[in-house]
Amino acid sequence: MKLIFRRLFPLYLLLAALPLAAQGTAPTKPLVANGDFEAPTAADNLPAAWEGKSEGVVTVVKEEDRQFVRLVSQAPNQLVLISQLVPVPPDVKGLVVQARFRTANVKFGKDFLCDARTRFSFLDAAGQPVGKSPSDVIFNANAKTWTDVERKFLIPEGAATLKVNLCLNRPASGTLDVDAIRLSPMDASEAEALAQAPLRAQQKKLADEEESSRLIQLPSLTRELKVSGNKLINDQGRPVILQGVNVPSLEWSAKGEQVNRSAKVALLDWKANVIRVPVSNSYWFGRGKGAKEPSNDADAYRRIVDDLVKIAAGQGAYLILDLHLFGGPKANAVEFWKDAAARYANNPAVLFDLFNEPTGITWDLWQKGGVREVKDKKTQEVTQVEVVGMQALIDAVRSTGARNIVIAGGVGYAYDLSGVLEGYALADHDGNGLVYATHFYNWHRGWEKRFLPLANKYPILVGEFGADVKKMSFIPGNQQENPYTWMPDALGMIQKYNLNWTAFSFHPAASPVLIKDWTYEPTPFFGAFVKDALAGKKFESVKLR
Repeated sequence: MKLIFRRLFPLYLLLAALPLAAQGTAPTKPLVANGDFEAPTAADNLPAAWEGKSEGVVTVVKEEDRQFVRLVSQAPNQLVLISQLVPVPPDVKGLVVQARFRTANVKFGKDFLCDARTRFSFLDAAGQPVGKSPSDVIFNANAKTWTDVERKFLIPEGAATLKVNLCLNRPASGTLDVDAIRLSPMDASEAEALAQAPLRAQQKKLADEEESSRLIQLPSLTRELKVSGNKLINDQGRPVILQGVNVPSLEWSAKGEQVNRSAKVALLDWKANVIRVPVSNSYWFGRGKGAKEPSNDADAYRRIVDDLVKIAAGQGAYLILDLHLFGGPKANAVEFWKDAAARYANNPAVLFDLFNEPTGITWDLWQKGGVREVKDKKTQEVTQVEVVGMQALIDAVRSTGARNIVIAGGVGYAYDLSGVLEGYALADHDGNGLVYATHFYNWHRGWEKRFLPLANKYPILVGEFGADVKKMSFIPGNQQENPYTWMPDALGMIQKYNLNWTAFSFHPAASPVLIKDWTYEPTPFFGAFVKDALAGKKFESVKLR
């Protein structure tokens, strides 16, 4: 259950939310004309010095001691915009943009770019685009009171003007109020530091790669795990509870995105003893994924996974290999496990998560397979799809001689495990045992019905869980609980029932996000709680959902 929000910010951009008054002295003549919107309103009701392009409403509003511009989207998918062409000062290497704003009822449109934001583009003397446009300043959809933001960016060579666009960029709905927007020259030394940021980032990347290479060379310190009743035990008979994070991206990228570095940080800095790594069967066999990538190097892809296994094993930790598919298990999942299980057969560091999130299937199909009818939403045409079932995936693994622990997620995107106690348990006679997995987030209810009853009989892995302040578009807002109340209770419940867990996700663009960016600073609403739990903090289970 992943929504991938992949805003790729240039390395030279910095973002901080700071009061306007806290910044340096503004230039004598503001670069943005009428940036405080206090000038008399133009005849077309637009702010003076600004041009408009509106499918909604743009007005200048007087409220108490301030005057500001208001942009209103009156219907879904409307572009509401005012813009200004700002001359770039000579001999200035960078600019600081500051804005004060508030929003009301701003909801995403057709994609994540459809919200309230300021967009920028540099133009040369002939009015043609030049250089790379700075990243947008995104106006928080939950900013009900006046809020300040600041962004700093470099000026590309040949830029004569900067076009500033304040807009509601085709959202589903919303109102944007802007009280001020200002541009000022950046200090020369600060601009130079920003210009050097890509070089420093490259140097850090090389250092990380060197460290990852060292970790890959470490001998395995991992002890073999087996299922004993409702627990995992190692080869010394000691109980083990797996606690860690998901390290995603290999399911959508044949090369992955900082996976070695993420594994290192999770295991060494965050003190995880397991990482769950989602993978693609298409990339595994070199078949690519999507029109932009018709094929890939299967051997190179497998070596990435091999290296992650070695990094985990060198720390005495574990790696859960997650076949990241949805729906009903099909023949391609059997094909994958016959190959992958043979590759990692009896490697004590590797556990096999057979099928990420089964959904849209009955318990009978989940267990034994069969024919599933699928209706096309557009044509209403019904086709029959062969489902192999989870038992067939266990059998595929065991046919290779691999005794590794296998993991089976329930139905309903792996959330619901209730059928296991109603006659749909799986069998594992030839291996180190079976773990059942649930995935739940801060909109799921019914823990006591869906998975907790199994905890007395079987070991349970919470393969994915988490909470984000970002509202998921497919979940009604009133069903998505505040992370600051939900996370402590979720961790308290997990600890109380001795469940194994891997929080989702250790990537700044795969929501819910544990980290703010590639500095791996934990998000306060999710990552901070998880990092504390990995460090040994105990949480109280106050309320079951």
